[in-house]
Amino acid sequence: MCTVSWIHEDDGYQLLCNRDEKLSRAPARPPEIRKRDGVRYVAPIDGDFGGAWIGTNEFGVSICLLNGTRRSVEVRGGRLRSRGLLLPELLIAPTLVEVNERIWQSDLTPYAPFTLAVLEPGQPASVTQWDGLEKMIVPYGESYMPLVSSSFDADGVRLKRREEFRRKLDAAGRLDASLLFAFHESHNGRGDAYSPCMHRSDARTVSFSWIRVNSESAQFFYAPDSPCKWSPGQSQTLELAR
Repeated sequence: MCTVSWIHEDDGYQLLCNRDEKLSRAPARPPEIRKRDGVRYVAPIDGDFGGAWIGTNEFGVSICLLNGTRRSVEVRGGRLRSRGLLLPELLIAPTLVEVNERIWQSDLTPYAPFTLAVLEPGQPASVTQWDGLEKMIVPYGESYMPLVSSSFDADGVRLKRREEFRRKLDAAGRLDASLLFAFHESHNGRGDAYSPCMHRSDARTVSFSWIRVNSESAQFFYAPDSPCKWSPGQSQTLELAR
């Protein structure tokens, strides 16, 4: 369950993500700079399964994963692999195109449905959708922004949050990073399951991530709470490979 938005800039982009989870889930660990197959990347670590839902690498490629709509699918071996374990495997790719090639060549049947956004400086965002049976890669996925997922009335939540985004955009008259943050901390007048900053009795927005990538570095800001709380966060800076 997440809300994800982004904006492109002359020398990079900014990517924002609210992570919504049930309160029964273990807390995530804050972003760490790690290395896999010789590639440095920074990502938080899921407290239950050890994967990640968002991260950026030393090539300036960022990936964000949202849960897809649940459906009954038969899985070989009878057990699904955590979707978050896929993200570190993809973060070793040096380009958006290679991320998509890896996805296309991968057997996704061990994973429950998901949506994946990939960003790279100077390129339109791509969006992948896996429904448990078929995969679809949209190389120009800008019209999908903001991305929304929810296990609670998936279609209704998506509609309400996108309507809130449109209202804020129409009122501001221009798209910029401050508008995106205002959207992510918004309660849409209610602060319930339908608002971007989500609050329910059994679940809520548990963290907020903000990635800024330019020609020299990737900065990852992470707050382990809802963006409306203005809780202290921490930042990791990853110098990009030359």
